[in-house]
Amino acid sequence: MAAMYRDSGIRANAIAPGGTKTGITVNADPAGHGPQVLARYMGNVGRLAEADEQAAAIVFLASDAAANINGVVLPVDNGWAAV
Repeated sequence: MAAMYRDSGIRANAIAPGGTKTGITVNADPAGHGPQVLARYMGNVGRLAEADEQAAAIVFLASDAAANINGVVLPVDNGWAAV
């Protein structure tokens, strides 16, 4: 898509968000979902992103500052993708 539409001035970019703080709460359930199950994986995540930090990456990719960035997937995950 990035190559197909670049001459029309259309850029195709995405973010790959990592762990992000939200207002969503999850309660434990008998199927084994919930914070206590996910806790063992949180050491890999590091600091959770704020939703506005994810949004800032999207705004950047849509801005004129990123005019020559096309066809990328930008990890916004505090370095987790580099592990």
